[in-house]
Amino acid sequence: MFTVFVVTGAARGIGAVVVKKLLQQDHRVIGIDLNPDVKAWEVMQHIPPAQQQNFYAIAHDISQTNSLIECIQQSPWADQPITGLVNAAGILEMGSLLETTAAQWQHNLAINFMGPALLSQWVAQQMIPHKTGAIVSISSNAALIPRMNMGLYATTKATVSHYFKNLALELAPHGIRCNLVLPGSTLTQMQRQLWADDQPPRGIIEGNLEQYRNGIPLGSMAEPEDIANAVLFLLSDQAKQITMHELVVDGGATLGI
Repeated sequence: MFTVFVVTGAARGIGAVVVKKLLQQDHRVIGIDLNPDVKAWEVMQHIPPAQQQNFYAIAHDISQTNSLIECIQQSPWADQPITGLVNAAGILEMGSLLETTAAQWQHNLAINFMGPALLSQWVAQQMIPHKTGAIVSISSNAALIPRMNMGLYATTKATVSHYFKNLALELAPHGIRCNLVLPGSTLTQMQRQLWADDQPPRGIIEGNLEQYRNGIPLGSMAEPEDIANAVLFLLSDQAKQITMHELVVDGGATLGI
């Protein structure tokens, strides 16, 4: 029997690298992303012809969970058990909490938390009869410490972290593991949208006292592959005794908190 993984945020960035690595290991992958133009997904440029039959793309809004589940149920592998789920989709909206609107809270919570939570609930219910499975969600090291003008993002990611640790506790008796990867600053489009030009601000690596921000002790930002490697480890049997864990991949930026 072959293995089936579901990956959200699959079009580019961390999600795309996770998809690529899973396909290289000969898994079947259902990739989900908001971008309606599937042919333009970055990940499509990195899937060799021999692996394309093992990838099924769904262009869908993660926050519209009920219809998303219907799309998953129409995949070529709908009759196969889901081996793993990776929640990599998310958004980052900067701004002061003093000016954040109710609409912004609802939108960010819907994408960063409610969508992944409800999708994971459904996937877990599919895994329970088989007494096996692994769920990995991408949180952020911002969930661990306050950040200037990142309160909206940090709060939603802290919610993600705590939810999935509680879900892991409920799923443990069923042999299902649930873990989190907390990236620091990573060279993705989400990070680059914060830059004034094509170079990262010096404060990211060196620190910024005005923003109460530590630098990165290892002296470099993470590549998407660094985060994907952590995800693949937590999905694998090498991590079969790990659950409820937050694996921080930030070059030491949060000083081991």
